[in-house]
Amino acid sequence: MAENTKRKKSKAKVEGVNGRLFKPQPVLMFNLLLFTIVCLVPMILVTIVSFSSKTSIAIKGFTFFPSGWSLDAYKFVFSKWDILVKAYGVSLYEALFGTALSMFLTTLFAYTISRKEFFLKKFLTTFMVITMLFSGGSVSSFIVNSNVYGLRNNLLILILPGCVSVFNAVVIRTFIQSNVPNELVEAARIDGAGETYIFFKIVLPLLVPVIASLGFMGAVTHWNEWQTAMLYLDNQNFRTLQLVLNSIENDIEQIRKLVETGQADATMIELSENLPTDACRMAFLLLTLGPVLVIYPFFQKYFMKGLTVGAVKG
Repeated sequence: MAENTKRKKSKAKVEGVNGRLFKPQPVLMFNLLLFTIVCLVPMILVTIVSFSSKTSIAIKGFTFFPSGWSLDAYKFVFSKWDILVKAYGVSLYEALFGTALSMFLTTLFAYTISRKEFFLKKFLTTFMVITMLFSGGSVSSFIVNSNVYGLRNNLLILILPGCVSVFNAVVIRTFIQSNVPNELVEAARIDGAGETYIFFKIVLPLLVPVIASLGFMGAVTHWNEWQTAMLYLDNQNFRTLQLVLNSIENDIEQIRKLVETGQADATMIELSENLPTDACRMAFLLLTLGPVLVIYPFFQKYFMKGLTVGAVKG
């Protein structure tokens, strides 16, 4: 009787209008295919425009079928290669070390507030919520980081502020409460294991999905960050990739304005006439997105499990 009831319920879930069966798989596949096309088409267009000639862009605009091809944009990009290599190094340093430090400290904090027996759990949780609601602002942060901590023109400014993410701590705490049985921790304690051993040998291996998914998003955030470097780093060798590309873009725009107002010299006029501005923008965009597109497939399998389970209320 119970088995027949289950079958009726399962059949009712797939029945559509007028009793016809509704098959969700083709609809789901169509939606995913449509979403993939929407995400992929702009990338294809950016790539094509970066190889389009300046004349083609001027006549036909951004198109999938340019009238001429050119490598001038990439020649201009690689002419700045010495600057870009240093910027790549700084951005990689921020993305790798910043993400590693942030995930390590955030995971430690999340594990601490997930333990019901920890006597400071309520205090730390309340303190965490307060930091989510209130902020001292950019001016006070700049004064404290520069004058109190002495982080001006120091690469540590790229990884230390905000190294503990409150949002990530909440997600990891919920993941621990949902996926790490308390009996497993208690059994380890009975066997004489300390908190350090329990965290690194028992809990941490179970957190790989959520750490990988949150870590990837944190790395992308660090990779795209440029405002901190602009505010705190005056040394030209400490500029991040995003800041360097923004500086080059501003130089190109400044040359264009000088040519339009008649204030440019012969060198600037020649550069403005030969430089494919729009194609250069697209080439710089691909240069920035390249590492993210290469790394993403290795982390994609963790996103569903890491974020979906971690988002369940614990």
